[in-house]
Amino acid sequence: MSARQRILCLDDAPYVLDGLRRHLHVDYNVVTTTQPHEALDLLAADKGDPIAVIITDIRMPQMTGVDVLKRARRISPDTTRVLLTGVADMRSAIAAINQGHVFRFMLKPCPPEDLKATIAAAATQSRLVRAERELLEATLKGCVDALVETLAMAQPALFSRASRLRRLVQRVCQQLGVVDSWQIEMAAQMGEIGAITLPPSAIAVLEGGTPNSPAEADMLASLPKLADDVLARIPCLDAVREIVRHQLPTDRNPMVPLRPHAPSGAWLLQAVREYDALVWRGMPRDVAIAALSSRKIHSRDLLIALAVVGWPRLSNDTVREVDLDELALGDELAGDVYSAKGMLLVTRGQVITDRLLIRLRNYEVTGDREGPVFVVDA
Repeated sequence: MSARQRILCLDDAPYVLDGLRRHLHVDYNVVTTTQPHEALDLLAADKGDPIAVIITDIRMPQMTGVDVLKRARRISPDTTRVLLTGVADMRSAIAAINQGHVFRFMLKPCPPEDLKATIAAAATQSRLVRAERELLEATLKGCVDALVETLAMAQPALFSRASRLRRLVQRVCQQLGVVDSWQIEMAAQMGEIGAITLPPSAIAVLEGGTPNSPAEADMLASLPKLADDVLARIPCLDAVREIVRHQLPTDRNPMVPLRPHAPSGAWLLQAVREYDALVWRGMPRDVAIAALSSRKIHSRDLLIALAVVGWPRLSNDTVREVDLDELALGDELAGDVYSAKGMLLVTRGQVITDRLLIRLRNYEVTGDREGPVFVVDA
C-alpha cells in the first residue's frame, strides 16, 4: 500500500480538478477524472492500494454526484465520500447526508484551509473504518476457525469437509479476484455446522452419496436452515448468512439453479460444493467440470477457475509415508488416520494444524494409535 493515502477527485471542469490537485498533492496521492464511470472503475480496481476519499461535484452531465457516491458506497464502502456543491444545490446535498451516503459536503468555492481540513478528517475516517473492519474480520475468522477446528476433533469425518470446502473456496476466489472472499470462506465452513445433528448414515451421504430414504433427503435439505439458526446468534454475519441460506443439496438430479437474487458468493459456494461432491465420490476432475458445465447453471468463468485450482487431489497424486515425528504443520493427509481401537482421528484431505498435531502425538504417546501416516508429496 502507498505511504500516502489516495484521493479521487471527480468534476467535469478540469480547472476545478487542477485546483484540488494543487492544494492536496503535497499530503496525498491525488487521482483526478472528469468521467463518473471512470471514477467508479478506479474505485473498483487497485484493492491493494485503496482510495481513501472520493470528492465529487454534485452537478455533472452524465450522472449526478449523489448517484456517483451511492454507487461508490456499494463498490468501496471503506472509501469516505465528500460532495462539492453550490448554494443552489444545498437541498440535494442535505438529502444525501441524511441518507447516509455522504461524510461531509463543501460549498464552492471552498477555501484551501477548509478543503484541507475536510479531506484530513475524511482520510482519518476512512483509515478508522478500514481498521475496524479488518479487526472485526480477523476476530470473526479467528473465532470461527477455532470453533470448527474444535468440532473437527469430535467429528473428524464431518468437519474435514468444511475445511476442504473452505480451502477450495479460497483458491477459487484468488483465481477470480473476489473481494471480501472471507465471507464465502466462512459460509463454506459454517454452512456445515448444522450437520452435527445428522446420524452417521446421513453424514456418509453428505460426503457425496445419495440419500437412502426421503427422511435422509429431508435432513440434508434442512442443513442451510440449521446453519442459519446458529449464525443468527453471531453479530455482523448477515452477508455470510445470506450465502448459506441459498445453498441447495448437492444430491439433486437434475440440479436446479439457485433462487432469484442469490448473491454471487452463494453461486460460487454452490458450485464448489457440487464439484467437491462429484470428485470426492471418485469422479475425475475433468469429468466433474464437464458434468457441471452440462448442467448449464454455473458461469464459464467460475468453472474455469475450478478447473485451474484442481482440488481435491486425485487418487494417483504422489504420496509418501511419514513417521509421526516427521509430520509438519501444513502437511496434507493423503489417508485417514485411526486410533488402535479403530476410531477415526483425522480424515484424508485435512491440513495438519498445531492442535491436530498435538492430538495425534497424544494418541501416539499413549500407544493408542497405529498404522501408517500418508501425506501428499508437495
